[in-house]
Amino acid sequence: MRRLLLSCSLMIMALGCSKAPEEAAGGAPEAEGPPADPPSLVKVQTIEKKSVAPEFLAMGNVRPRHFSIVASGSDGVVEEYPLEVGAFVKAGTLLSKLRMESTDLELAEQEALVAAREAELAELQSPRKEDVDEAKARLQAMEVTYSTAERRLEELRALSKRGAANNSEVKDAEDAIDAARQDLVAAKAVYQRVASGAREEQKQQAKARLDAQKKHVEFLKAEREKRMTRAPFDGYIVEEHTYLGQWLSKGAPVVTLARLDEVEVEVLIDQQFIDQIRPGRAVSLKVEGTGQKDGKLREWPGEVATIVPRSNWESGSRSFPVIIRIQNEFDSETGAPIPALREGMMAEATFNGSPVDGIMVPKDSIVRTSRGAFIFVVNPQEADKPLSVRQVMVEVGISNGTWIQVRGETLEAGQQVVTEGAERLRAFKTIEIIKTDKTDTAG
Repeated sequence: MRRLLLSCSLMIMALGCSKAPEEAAGGAPEAEGPPADPPSLVKVQTIEKKSVAPEFLAMGNVRPRHFSIVASGSDGVVEEYPLEVGAFVKAGTLLSKLRMESTDLELAEQEALVAAREAELAELQSPRKEDVDEAKARLQAMEVTYSTAERRLEELRALSKRGAANNSEVKDAEDAIDAARQDLVAAKAVYQRVASGAREEQKQQAKARLDAQKKHVEFLKAEREKRMTRAPFDGYIVEEHTYLGQWLSKGAPVVTLARLDEVEVEVLIDQQFIDQIRPGRAVSLKVEGTGQKDGKLREWPGEVATIVPRSNWESGSRSFPVIIRIQNEFDSETGAPIPALREGMMAEATFNGSPVDGIMVPKDSIVRTSRGAFIFVVNPQEADKPLSVRQVMVEVGISNGTWIQVRGETLEAGQQVVTEGAERLRAFKTIEIIKTDKTDTAG
């Protein structure tokens, strides 16, 4: 133990002797302070004032402008159902046909009755030659009979004056000539009636019966046509509602037919932008699955058709439905036309509002925190002092490419804003700007 204590004492004395010359040469030792904070390396760009139009996006679904649930016009059992879902049909194409044996039999019966009515009217329109000849012959015969009775009466009267004939014979001759005269009048009337044909009233009645029968046949044909459901326009069968052998009631659906030559997209536009939407305004839309151009989704030109002036405010929505119409395109190289825009596709519509003047900064300069958004603006250069920055709280507005509109105190065009290295800065922090050849500008 003594040896250990002696060794420690000698070491302490040796250390004390070694420091003595240093203290004698340099005096008392200097106190050490914290090292100086070096400037942060940052990149900056110049704030610009530009006229920029607000751009806002809205999503919607493609739907046909016109579609129809095509219904059966009559009751019956489906006998023909030639097409399937997805098929393209022209207007007038048969979609379904019901059994129609009884309809065809009744139609044939009524058409035969039309022929009978036509023959009846034709018979009344002009007399038959045989009937005219017969009436004329009877008239000529009665003329001969009357002439004979007249001659017989003259002979008897002459004989009666000479006393060769009694009064009874003369009386019989006078009665005979009166009867012959009446028969002659009747024969003339019959001939005139036969020669002139039927009375006008009979002709009109026969014609009315014929017209009524024709109308009945047309009605039966229309009823027969109702048993065949046809496409009302060019379109695509998107849903089937029946099949062979199924009973269809009048008004029951057969197929759902969609017309896709012009389609619609309904999007919801927020209240703050709805005043910038007008019917007839052009809209650009992007729809996945319709091809690409220059490596990007193809853009479809559309037009605002109408704006529904009612939001779903009862459920808390302040967005208004805007309906956009687009002309579709078809690929007919493989046969039936294939539409590029199909029902149910998701579409992204881009709207451009009215231009406004605003202070624009690069989007990379925005620092977002729970307290809000802010940027770091470079303070004016002072002589013999390093550059520093100040923190400016901002409200962001319209974006335009890599630039965005901001509103904040003391912001002016021409000032410099930090775009890289802002996350390491604080207010009044000194900086050193990294030189760059980048000359990105707004717009």
